[in-house]
Amino acid sequence: MTIETFEPYFKMTHRPFDNTIDTEYLATTENQKCILHKLKLVVAENSFGLLVGDSGTGKSTLLRKFQSLLDPNEYLILYVSMSNATPKWLYTIPLQKLGIKPHCYVNTARDQFHKEIQTQRQSYGKKVVMIIDEAHLLTQSYRKYDLLEEIRFLLNGKTYDSGSPLSLILAGQTEILETLRNERCKAIMQRIQYFAETALLSRDEINQYVAAHIKWSGATDLLFSSEAMDKIAELSNGSLRLINKLCSHSLNYASLELKPMVDLEIVERVAKHEIIDLIIKHTR
Repeated sequence: MTIETFEPYFKMTHRPFDNTIDTEYLATTENQKCILHKLKLVVAENSFGLLVGDSGTGKSTLLRKFQSLLDPNEYLILYVSMSNATPKWLYTIPLQKLGIKPHCYVNTARDQFHKEIQTQRQSYGKKVVMIIDEAHLLTQSYRKYDLLEEIRFLLNGKTYDSGSPLSLILAGQTEILETLRNERCKAIMQRIQYFAETALLSRDEINQYVAAHIKWSGATDLLFSSEAMDKIAELSNGSLRLINKLCSHSLNYASLELKPMVDLEIVERVAKHEIIDLIIKHTR
């Protein structure tokens, strides 16, 4: 049994609305350009940056774009997710990625980590960039303040006055801000040098985003009517995640029905039957 997808029908060489798109072809809004600039400053100054945004506003995509801008010969990127957060975990995952067996005690694992960072800097001439994603999951941990304190130790090395041993980017949904406002987080808040927040796309930005992805796919025809684009903008409210879902399902419907492009009626049916976010909203 062959499962047909819409790519052959629209003569595409790449799937346009998933997370495999080449970052070179991503449409970049002014806000996203500003965020990328701030992240570059974090690395240039070996400092600490905080990136927040609501779900579906493109944080992970921006981080992927940012990583693609860093020369691997000059930078060592350590990317970890907060999905299994413990103080020891902050060192276990990076050490494992570096091929080092982490010690069972957190204090010793911390020393292992800082020693390896120094090795990377002094022996290999690399700047270390650590990205901690899904940081909003801290709010679900009863040890959240212990974890934030440990993040401060990541920056300190032996002493903070001697300079940060690495560049650190903490990224997560906006609820992390509520935790950071607590008095117990004052020390770590004072160390945040750059703050950035992702935003929902405007109507014009949605047009640019869809056009850029269609171009990357290899398709040459106009695939969405203006009415369909208006509806996608209305239903998604500028959420990248919803835009991707609406566009992908709509292209699939159009190909199954042998239509040359996505029209308003297709988008409305997709929203009603395929997009769980919108179905739930409609049934409330």
